Amino acid sequence: MAYDLSYIQKLQSDQRLQDLEWGKCANDPYHFMTHWGWTLDAIDLEHPIKLFPEKEYIKVLVDLWLKNNLLLVPKTRQMMVSWIFTTLYLWDCQFHQGRMIFFQSKMADDADDLIKRAKFVWDHEPNFLKRYFDDNKFYDLKCNPQHNGQSVYCKMIFPDTNSEIRGIPQGGDVIRMQTASGILADEMAYQPEAQAAYSAAKPTLSSKGRFTGVSTAEDNSFFENLVFDKLEQI
Repeated sequence: MAYDLSYIQKLQSDQRLQDLEWGKCANDPYHFMTHWGWTLDAIDLEHPIKLFPEKEYIKVLVDLWLKNNLLLVPKTRQMMVSWIFTTLYLWDCQFHQGRMIFFQSKMADDADDLIKRAKFVWDHEPNFLKRYFDDNKFYDLKCNPQHNGQSVYCKMIFPDTNSEIRGIPQGGDVIRMQTASGILADEMAYQPEAQAAYSAAKPTLSSKGRFTGVSTAEDNSFFENLVFDKLEQI
C-alpha cells in the first residue's frame, strides 16, 4: 500500500528512515515501483502522473523477471508492460554498479521513447533514493551529469557507478560489440532483424545477463517462434 502523507513528511526529515527506505527499494523492485515509481498516463487527462498500481499481475511479472534471465512476455495494451520492464531495468542500473543495459526497438526513436520512460521515473524519485552505497557510506548518484541531469538522446548515464542504459535500433551489430548486463527488446515481433539481435544477445545470457523480449502479437514472427518454442521451424 502506498505511503500516506504523514509518513512521507517524516521521510523528508528523518535520515534513518530514508536509509531504511533506500534499502527496501534496493532489495525489492516491486516495492520501489509501487511506492516511488511514477508513470505518465497520457489517456488520463485528470491525473496523468500516477504510481504503479499494486496489481497481482505486476507482482508476478516482477518475480518472473527476477528469477529468469530469459523472459518473453506477449502483451496487450493498457497493461503497462513496457513501463514495467523499463522501470525494472532502471532499478537494476540504479541500485547496482557496473551495469550496461540496452533498450532495443525497431527504430532508434522508439528506443529513445523507452529511455524517456525510465528517465521520467528517475526524475520523479525523491533525492534520498538517488544515492549509491559503497564502502559503508552513501554517496549522491547523478544521471547524465555532463548534461546537468537533462535528457540525452538514447542514453541514461550513471558515471558514479559505471552504469548506463542505451537505446538502440533493431539488429545485432551494436549488441555484438558490447558486453551487456541486460537487454530489453520492445515490440520484438515487429523487428524484422529480431533473430539477428537475439543471436547477438546469446553471450549476454551465457554470462548471466538478462534478455527480456516483450511484444504485442504478430503471427509467424521470430518472437512467436521463441514464445512457443518453434525455433526448429525457422
